[in-house]
Amino acid sequence: MHIALIRFALVAPVGDVGSESTPPIGLAYLSAVAKKNGASVVGIDASGMELNRSFKISKYNLQGNGLSLNEIMPLIHPDTKLIGITSMFSHEWPYVRDCINETKKRFPNAKIIIGGEHATALPEYNLRDCEGIDYISLGEGEETWSEIITKVKNDESINDVLGLAYLEDGLFKKTNPRDRIKHIDEIPWPDWDTFKIEPYLDNAVSFGPGSGRNMPIMASRGCPYECTFCSNPLMYGRRYYLRQIDDVVDQIKYYIKRYKITGLQFYDLTAIIRKDWVLEFCERLEKEGISLDWSLPSGTRSEALDLEVLKALSKAKLKYLVYAPESGSAESLKLIKKKIKLSSMEQSIKFAISQGISIRTNLIIGFPNEKRLDLYRTLYQQIKFSVMGVEDVPTYYFNAYPGTELFNMLVKEGKIVVNDDYFLSLASLSHYNLFPTNISYNESIGRYELYVYRMSGMIISYALSYILRPGRIIRTIKSLFSASSSTVVEQRLKDLLRKSIFFQKYVKPFVNRYLPQKNKSS
Repeated sequence: MHIALIRFALVAPVGDVGSESTPPIGLAYLSAVAKKNGASVVGIDASGMELNRSFKISKYNLQGNGLSLNEIMPLIHPDTKLIGITSMFSHEWPYVRDCINETKKRFPNAKIIIGGEHATALPEYNLRDCEGIDYISLGEGEETWSEIITKVKNDESINDVLGLAYLEDGLFKKTNPRDRIKHIDEIPWPDWDTFKIEPYLDNAVSFGPGSGRNMPIMASRGCPYECTFCSNPLMYGRRYYLRQIDDVVDQIKYYIKRYKITGLQFYDLTAIIRKDWVLEFCERLEKEGISLDWSLPSGTRSEALDLEVLKALSKAKLKYLVYAPESGSAESLKLIKKKIKLSSMEQSIKFAISQGISIRTNLIIGFPNEKRLDLYRTLYQQIKFSVMGVEDVPTYYFNAYPGTELFNMLVKEGKIVVNDDYFLSLASLSHYNLFPTNISYNESIGRYELYVYRMSGMIISYALSYILRPGRIIRTIKSLFSASSSTVVEQRLKDLLRKSIFFQKYVKPFVNRYLPQKNKSS
């Protein structure tokens, strides 16, 4: 049986300066499950297959990065029975919807199933808005996908498969929810033979700072916390499940042997919760002689990050760690149910910096009901982090993601109407969009004022970081011509230059000729 798994081109605002595709690890997991069930799988990662190409999506005034829809269609086998499509990001929905409908027109006999955070958050809306969808897979997809494949192979109905949503005679139907996968070690490792990880490895593409050939990996699923702006619990719930250390280490050793990797990036939402697991993992890396630069580029908390843990992480070659304070205001932290103590996090950050770990802090401005004083406190915290030695100090706009507590509140208050305008407004809130947004969810503080706050904070904090540590200037320049980068800022500069014809044709050859370096790459 032929199956196609598709991620359409990455979508971003026109002129976005930093968005970079990352390997589709979710689809790679599904591919492994499909092959285990005897299916023939075609994996289409539109962005990864053409990393350096962009095209205009005129209908929505957006840009797509990767293969166009017309280039994708011939890659699907004509006898394909199942087409799985990831729909993770809500700002991409209008474009993804159009692609799904066109795919259905060309493959009317194939069942189209979509999954991901966006699909899970708005199942009824998506089904009614996109006639090309047959089913939506809710939450974790591996067990659902396995059962679907078995039933389709046997020509059986899949309407009773747990964890599905669909329309029947115009009525919205949802089967009973599927239990969480508790023994996540039993899930097959991601199948990168189907999706071709090599373009990412060869181009030193990275979610966080790069270490040359960076491989994505996950050691856990779920998050026990209750942040009101986060949509991840819809996918993986609030129960936190960790893989066995043996399984994680075996996977790392396989990646080293199979793909000659030089770096690892853990995609876990909240990677460090259990201190005992982290300490044992670091010990195992040393015992096995595994010497890789690795990073935790998703925001984590600080409760388990004491000096003992950070010393162990540094010894195990952790190079980059992201903290997620979100705000410098106690009132805003209450609003988003972020139960942290900033003073404790600051102490943890100081410990991390003392161990030579490069640090990033994620901050958000523009929460509903925030006052200007709250913003000032967040910007002050941003500058304070920079003075402390934090190297990446970005501030993001608040995004009202579907399915989150704050999203539901704003819909109830009539401040969000779910339609294309809403989804496209989310695109303007992209992390790397340096232009004013299309919307502010704060009644007191408009989008242009938020833009001034954000840009002012970033300019001041990054300027201080370079002024107080002038050696960083030299390191940043060197990183543009090497395989490694220490911060996301350096990595995104490298990503932009990689796509620059002038840089590749003139600058890089000159530098490589007259200033030879080890591990050259950009």
